[in-house]
Amino acid sequence: MASLQKLSIRGVRAFSPEDEEQVIEFYSPLTIIVGSNGCGKTTIIESLKYVVTGSMPPGIKNGQAFVHDPRSCNQSSVKANIKLRFNNKVGRGTAAP
Repeated sequence: MASLQKLSIRGVRAFSPEDEEQVIEFYSPLTIIVGSNGCGKTTIIESLKYVVTGSMPPGIKNGQAFVHDPRSCNQSSVKANIKLRFNNKVGRGTAAP
């Protein structure tokens, strides 16, 4: 069975493209994501779903409103990335862009 190790996010919604990648580590048997409203809990789950299935969150056209708005940081474009590291069924680490 595969298991998640780490998820890193940059430039997606509340996660600024200017800052370092934010890394969430997953622990066995359970990882709980808690925080106040607007801190990025839903973004973490939607990013995880996107990197695993390739499907955008509901109500989003072509990534609009999912990727950080470049106008908020006075730029013409924003380079967002989501990375996932997981163990495959043999236990070896694997990365997904």
